[in-house]
Amino acid sequence: MKTIIRFLFILFVVVNIGCEPQVDDKIGLGEAPIASFDVVSGSTPNEFTLINTTDGAFITQWEVEANGKFEGETVEVSIPLKGEYTVTMTTFNSGGHATATSSVIVTEDDPDNCFGNMELLTGCGEKVWRVASEPSALHVGPNLEETWWGNSESDIGERACLFNDEYIFRANGEFVYDNKGDFWADTDGGGAVWPSDLGLDPGCHGSDEWPDKYSSWSSGNHTFAINDDNITVVGEGAHLALYKIGTTAEVTSPQSSVSLRIAEMSADRMVLFADYSGVVWRLTFVSE
Repeated sequence: MKTIIRFLFILFVVVNIGCEPQVDDKIGLGEAPIASFDVVSGSTPNEFTLINTTDGAFITQWEVEANGKFEGETVEVSIPLKGEYTVTMTTFNSGGHATATSSVIVTEDDPDNCFGNMELLTGCGEKVWRVASEPSALHVGPNLEETWWGNSESDIGERACLFNDEYIFRANGEFVYDNKGDFWADTDGGGAVWPSDLGLDPGCHGSDEWPDKYSSWSSGNHTFAINDDNITVVGEGAHLALYKIGTTAEVTSPQSSVSLRIAEMSADRMVLFADYSGVVWRLTFVSE
């Protein structure tokens, strides 16, 4: 029998479930919503259905920690690894929008986790990925096809310290970033080093040159999650290809997680992208 857990969030009132709703200014007529949602457990400990129970809502967005973003009044999610995950729901009506959060607890790893994109990414064991040594493996433009900038053939040699990096994914949920002892100090659109206080010239540097405040962008052991639409790397400083590419914007400090969308996925080629409202980074990886 499915178990229904209801989380009710009332504006400005903290109920005895320990949740803190946030309601933003009204953007239209009427009252802003009072956000609530149900979590329905599925047939396995890893499957859940998220149901928006907010009156009058017409747009609903969800974020499940380390497992990606979803949209819809009712969404089904599969969380492969045991642990406690924060679920954030943002819902809109004609009067504004409200955000509600709570937790979902997964009691065990999914024994049948290795299928679909997980199988392609890890080979059901361990698989090593690198940025593809090809022009425009790193691409930025207004969309996935039009290019403002893409790495050239010569950039592959000049940025060897980036193209030799290894991104190691294991079927048990581990993600290892190995920069091979060096890193590429990236730039902004004008050619200045990014972040502006990095204190280094653009180009290749040894790992020991990372300033302390940015050192988590160096090699490290992290975790990851993948579904049909997104891949998320989790851990302070975890990233893919360029340290400055965050989930919703180019970032100037290490993040606790980064989620990228999947454009293409096969056993030996992976194309990911981040869309910052018309600024799109497309990143191409290969596995041998």
